[in-house]
Amino acid sequence: MIWIFYTTLLGFIFINSTANPVKNVLSLINRDGAERRLLDENLPEDTFVNISNYLFKNGYPFEKHHFTTEDGYILEMHRIPNTKANVAKNQTIPRILFVPPLMCSSIDWVSNGPNGSLALLSFDLGYDVWLLNHRGTRYSMSHIIYNNTEEAFWNFSFHEKGYYDLAASVDYVLNYTESKKLTMVSYSEGTAAAMALATTRLEYNEKIELMVLLSPIGYMGGVSSIVPVLTATFLPILQEFTKAIHLYGVPYNEEVSKLIISVCAYNDDMKKTCSILLGLFLGYDPEQIDLNHLIVMMSDKPSGVAMKQFYHMAQEIVSESFRQYDYGTEENLVRYGTTEPPAYNLNKLTAPMALYYAKNDPNSPIANVEKLLNQLPNVVDSYLVEYEQFNHLDFIAAKDINTLLYDRVLAVMNKIINK
Repeated sequence: MIWIFYTTLLGFIFINSTANPVKNVLSLINRDGAERRLLDENLPEDTFVNISNYLFKNGYPFEKHHFTTEDGYILEMHRIPNTKANVAKNQTIPRILFVPPLMCSSIDWVSNGPNGSLALLSFDLGYDVWLLNHRGTRYSMSHIIYNNTEEAFWNFSFHEKGYYDLAASVDYVLNYTESKKLTMVSYSEGTAAAMALATTRLEYNEKIELMVLLSPIGYMGGVSSIVPVLTATFLPILQEFTKAIHLYGVPYNEEVSKLIISVCAYNDDMKKTCSILLGLFLGYDPEQIDLNHLIVMMSDKPSGVAMKQFYHMAQEIVSESFRQYDYGTEENLVRYGTTEPPAYNLNKLTAPMALYYAKNDPNSPIANVEKLLNQLPNVVDSYLVEYEQFNHLDFIAAKDINTLLYDRVLAVMNKIINK
């Protein structure tokens, strides 16, 4: 879980550094004047940047939209609006919706710059870009009834993200733009939400022109990333512990992010140390990850996460199934009418699908993706990235992401909308 990551990160740095940078950084953070400015100067330019400022700086427009889900969450969606001037004559403007993964927000789809971010590359090709911020993330922390400090607010996993948030966002985009269909791009845990939507609310298959899954996560047996593995191993203990201390979710906390980033950006050695540690969670690929960009990405983390999101993925690891949340025999009977939670019926996912996966991704093993491919009825493209070290983070952060993957993804997207 996220506090395991942060505790491990700080402990690892503290123990293994003769310079004791944690103490040095903490002392600098609490000071004003020249010493604090020296620390700030170590941070990459776009650290802690707001998405609107980042887009404006790079010459892109920005809009902010709000809507309410069926179950009362008030979500904020960011739009990079396109106009007909960017699209071929007489061609309908294609709409594209980006779905973030666990602990991430809209900025992760654009922070790799105009030449390396799928959302910006899509805009440049004429797409009207919409960036979802699902419930519990820093931009979507409101509910019509619940306060975000209450247990009820954090009672969601990827299932609710798909069933409610994605359904509402698809409808909002299509209604607002008076369109009939859109392309949906999801990454990591966001792919589970996308598949949950399309298998439980079948009418949405007709609203999706193409569903792109980057690092698909459905089946999770064999996952080797340390966070989900530890969560699965100690699931009952962790559930009881977090319940006892009333910890139901981890909202975005700017001060926590500042501490972590200040430590990791202390010097080049610290950046490398943080990168190595992140490799335990995401796979290690030093050739493709720019350390300064890594710092920028981490400055928005965690963007907000419910403990139930971790628990649901841990259940998937243990059961080796892709199914809804397991509440226990008695509550399952009440909710589902069965003692076991129902599996997501992938045969009902009829929207055109494109799946992209990697050899060095500890969160989405090849065998699990192939299991999905064997069950999905309408796969128009699937691709195992050839680069051996391509990992989980590379899907949105690799230096050579265009030649490694995005050129192919964009070609498939354009083929579908132009057919």
